[in-house]
Amino acid sequence: MKSKFGYFILFLFFGFVASAQNLSKSCPRNFDAKALAAFKKKPEKLQESIVSFDAVVRRIEKGYNDRPYFEVGFESGETLWVASMMSEQSITIGQKIRILGYIGRVEKDDEIGMQYNKKGLQIRAFAILDTTTKQLSFSDAFESEAKIWKSGSIPK
Repeated sequence: MKSKFGYFILFLFFGFVASAQNLSKSCPRNFDAKALAAFKKKPEKLQESIVSFDAVVRRIEKGYNDRPYFEVGFESGETLWVASMMSEQSITIGQKIRILGYIGRVEKDDEIGMQYNKKGLQIRAFAILDTTTKQLSFSDAFESEAKIWKSGSIPK
């Protein structure tokens, strides 16, 4: 009986490892806190570039058209605001997510961004993957980019 339980535990462990490796291959990352620091020094370098990164949701506000406008944190403690482009989306505080979107400055006419975002940088997210449930949400207007990301590449 013990050996069956041991095999079950090994199966769960290797299934988790394989799932984590598959997640990295299917929805890759190209951005982290170190890249954010470099962007802050030379913001023109990445302006309107597509980035993908892991973060934890720290704070949620209401954005335009009742879409979430939320602050996420990196492991380093750095934070960044995200404007979601998805209308049907559930975001919760503490949720671990992988984000795909455009990085850029908050424009002066962006009332919501200017109200909450004091650092002046934000991500306009068009795809979000819940890293726990593996649920992928994306804006209908960016379906082809979400498919490219899911197939293992960062869209151009």
